[in-house]
Amino acid sequence: MHKIKLEIRSKYNETIYNALRYEEAPKVNVKCYLKDKKLFFEIEANSISNLRAACNAFIKWIDMIERIINEIKENKKYNG
Repeated sequence: MHKIKLEIRSKYNETIYNALRYEEAPKVNVKCYLKDKKLFFEIEANSISNLRAACNAFIKWIDMIERIINEIKENKKYNG
């Protein structure tokens, strides 16, 4: 079994957590939790390629969520 633990430090951790806490990826087990204002993802898979794919997916989703939040804030700034 292959494992990785991702620690996310973002001012949007709570929003990211709420968006992804029930998300699943094929052929992996994912545990998501908040602790001391940090967000953690623990991912386990039988193969390293499945582990890598799941990590890439979660990292991309986190990036997407942060970009969406920033875009919304920018639009609010310009549109009042």
